[in-house]
Amino acid sequence: MADITDAALLLRRIPYSETSLICHILTASHGRITLMARGARRPKSIFRATLAPLFHLKLSWRPGRQGMGTLTDAQRGEQLVSDDKMLPALEVIAVTDKLFQEGDPHGYDELLEAFMLLNARQADEGQCAALWLMLERAGWLGDLSHCWHCGEDVQQSAPMYWQAAHLLCRCCGKGLEVSPGLRKGMAGVIRQANIYMPQHDRQRWRMMIALVLREHGIKLPDGSQNQQ
Repeated sequence: MADITDAALLLRRIPYSETSLICHILTASHGRITLMARGARRPKSIFRATLAPLFHLKLSWRPGRQGMGTLTDAQRGEQLVSDDKMLPALEVIAVTDKLFQEGDPHGYDELLEAFMLLNARQADEGQCAALWLMLERAGWLGDLSHCWHCGEDVQQSAPMYWQAAHLLCRCCGKGLEVSPGLRKGMAGVIRQANIYMPQHDRQRWRMMIALVLREHGIKLPDGSQNQQ
């Protein structure tokens, strides 16, 4: 069977035996796949330094007859985020790993877009915006223009409440309060760079993200940005 070549992003690599790695990959044209990188842990392996997250990758692999394929070639391109954004970017990757499963055709373009958001903004705001984008693209966020319970339009000057990845109006209110200022700040950060949010709004936004993940049984990783 002929090898397949595609642009790729590394999500996760797991040691296998004494010399190899199992790699979870998002590809541009083939969705999420899992590849065996044989001998990748050996000191002289061409894969050892190439297979790294947060870099553009070009991979070639031989599909397996059933299940996992075998990596045959790997080339590493440019770094995707600046050095000061690498820790928050790794957290975005950890969440992305949970959002898109084996065989899912999506994820590659979405993760690249999230990295662009993160790279162009302050680390804290950018990380929240990137995580929010990934949740939205994965279909894990509800309608943010109406109360999901009664259908009333979101009132720009009124507080709303966050529950089960949806907004609730004051009458149906129950859950985490989401102020008009927070909603405006979230939209501003997503739209453009150089928007700064108060610390309590950033923390509240992160809590909203954590609650969405919790609905799906996922805990938000304890990254350094979590401590702000």
